[in-house]
Amino acid sequence: MRQHLFTITALLLATLPACGTRSAPAQAPAGRRLVYDGATSISNRILPLALPEFEKRSGVTVKVERSGAGKGLKAMYFGSADVAGLSRALTPEERDRKPVVAIIGYDALGVWVNEQNPVRSLTRAQVSGLFTGKITNWKQLGGKDRPVVACTEHLLSERATLEAFRQLALDGAPFGPVKELEDPADCLKAVAADPGGVAPATTAYATAGVRPVTIDGIAPDPQHIRNSTYLLTRPLLLVTREPPSGALREFVDFMTSPDGQALVVQAGFVAAR
Repeated sequence: MRQHLFTITALLLATLPACGTRSAPAQAPAGRRLVYDGATSISNRILPLALPEFEKRSGVTVKVERSGAGKGLKAMYFGSADVAGLSRALTPEERDRKPVVAIIGYDALGVWVNEQNPVRSLTRAQVSGLFTGKITNWKQLGGKDRPVVACTEHLLSERATLEAFRQLALDGAPFGPVKELEDPADCLKAVAADPGGVAPATTAYATAGVRPVTIDGIAPDPQHIRNSTYLLTRPLLLVTREPPSGALREFVDFMTSPDGQALVVQAGFVAAR
């Protein structure tokens, strides 16, 4: 699986056009607009920091939709969005359409448990068991005699977090019985309130009352995310139908520039470079 992630990342980098950082014009034409749709980990965490600075420099207004990665990618191809955000690698079918991809950072999905849960480390097989329904009680993992309450986003939402987690942690197997909520942040709140809870969510969503377990002995630390030794590492992508130009090129350039990368880190993620 780690080799698969390295291969996917290499393919993504191969599709990335040379986007050099450009200084913003002194006066940008008024009325230029872009529409972003896609991953909420990007729209809810990174763009609130990045867009005010980008819009001030460029004069470009960016409308943000939050449909999730799968629906956002469809919107981009349909033409109702200029750029899609993904917080996962492209599937082979998606790569076959030859989109243009810019990697703006890396993220890790933590497997979060209640801070009172004594289980601190899991194997990949155990993580899979928790979310496929094969493991139903924490005592099976050396914890207390307490039912497992696995929580995810809505399974039909086409969100990138779900698909990335299913591929990386469940090896493509379907989810078992889970508690479905609107957003990973909602799941973390539920886990904080339930000692039997467990949920996958980006490490940028860290909150009081929960903590991530290590997987195969490796923690979701920045160095393990950057070199992909942590199992649940995923890229953060901006995807367009063709090489970006005009306002769209300025947006991609900004997000991959040192200033944009600093905002990615400020949002709790790992810079792409």
